[in-house]
Amino acid sequence: MYPWLQPVWQEWLAQTTQSQSDSQDYGIGHAYLLAGTQGIGISDFARHLSQGLLCQQPNRPSMLEPCGQCTQCHQFSQQTHPDFFRVSVPEDKKEISVDQIRQLTDKIFSTSHQGGYKVALIESVEHLNRSAFNALLKTLEEPPARTVLLLTTYHVGRLPATIVSRCRQIRFSTPSFEQAYEWLAQSLPQADDALLKKALKINWGTPLNAKQWVESKGFELEAEWQSDMKAIRNGKLAVSQVVEKWLKFEQPEQVFDWFYLWTVNAIRSASYNNALPFNPNWVVFQKWVLQAKQTWHHNANKELLLESLCLAWLSHQQPDFNASQPLFSVMKGDLIRGDWV
Repeated sequence: MYPWLQPVWQEWLAQTTQSQSDSQDYGIGHAYLLAGTQGIGISDFARHLSQGLLCQQPNRPSMLEPCGQCTQCHQFSQQTHPDFFRVSVPEDKKEISVDQIRQLTDKIFSTSHQGGYKVALIESVEHLNRSAFNALLKTLEEPPARTVLLLTTYHVGRLPATIVSRCRQIRFSTPSFEQAYEWLAQSLPQADDALLKKALKINWGTPLNAKQWVESKGFELEAEWQSDMKAIRNGKLAVSQVVEKWLKFEQPEQVFDWFYLWTVNAIRSASYNNALPFNPNWVVFQKWVLQAKQTWHHNANKELLLESLCLAWLSHQQPDFNASQPLFSVMKGDLIRGDWV
């Protein structure tokens, strides 16, 4: 388990043991909502918890810590445990369907194959459609015996209150920069110090995303983005040409992080260099970047969204740029009217 998750795990063990109601169930709830930021290992925590519930080794130090050696643990590691069920968004879909939840319900209401717990993991539960939420709610209201549902989410605010209120919550925080950097440096010993720090900044301090960014050479894409922005500014490429290329990236939303980091660096440079005047419009543009990133995840017109942001950035390069310019008014109007979606 990742070091920053250990305190959460120990707290869960302590609370569960303290609330023990009988010798069999150890005060374990029927449903848990695991909420936090993507890229810190919430799904890994959920799988560890699942394995601990399914493990049937009687001599382990903690009755909720998986031994890793028993038949059940081996089955879990090989993804063949008959009492563990996982539901997530299909690769070719954008949401979890009601049929997926109904199929899950049929499985957890059946008899346990191993005579122990049945565990259901629903990943990114915020992606359930309305019918699926209603089906899940019925199960949460009348859960089957000796069954634990684990729901993970990166956007707890999108969940219906009726779902949240029927789960015990386990909250996760992003690790400190120092802890994240230490782990990242140990995981990637050959990587340059400056690159690791930049990876964490680009990925908002989330170590798993930072590691993936380095391994996938995300810094090369960022360098390409910088080159594209220079080409736009110098009139060598049209905004539409650049955006068309960005949309072919595996994760085109990374563009927002690069825009944001650009504003951070600009503000910091002005703070440390008296010869470079601070431009308050950098902060304004930074807010637009954050709004655009949020809009991206709500079925936005992605091409229009990126083009609008590029045009706003170009406008920012003008000496007389200010937040009341027509371009920014248009962007604001688009956001309010929903023209981006």
